[in-house]
Amino acid sequence: MKVNILVIDNEESIRFSFSRFLVAEGHNVITATGYREALARMDETEFELIFADIFLEDGWGIDILREVMQRNLKTRVIIMTAYPSTETAQDSFRLHALDYLVKPLKQTGLLNSVNKALQQ
Repeated sequence: MKVNILVIDNEESIRFSFSRFLVAEGHNVITATGYREALARMDETEFELIFADIFLEDGWGIDILREVMQRNLKTRVIIMTAYPSTETAQDSFRLHALDYLVKPLKQTGLLNSVNKALQQ
């Protein structure tokens, strides 16, 4: 099942790797470096799945969850971070994040998370 996936991360290597892995699985991937760019992408395209890093150069990935809720989208959001904390995990799940992943991610972990998200 081909879906639209948005990957939001200020690290180019993450955006590149995720995009490469997900395109190889047949998905359409669009990337954004920060919060404002992600909102612009969300205005242009309907996404089934969003990967959002918690720490963005111009905002927070958790604010992407709030935006999805405010827009009443059915988009699933997976939060990721290299700096996990109980507080950000709780905030993420309280705002209906589908998953909370700790970077660095291996390809198999990423693809398992995507498959799980798309089955829900």
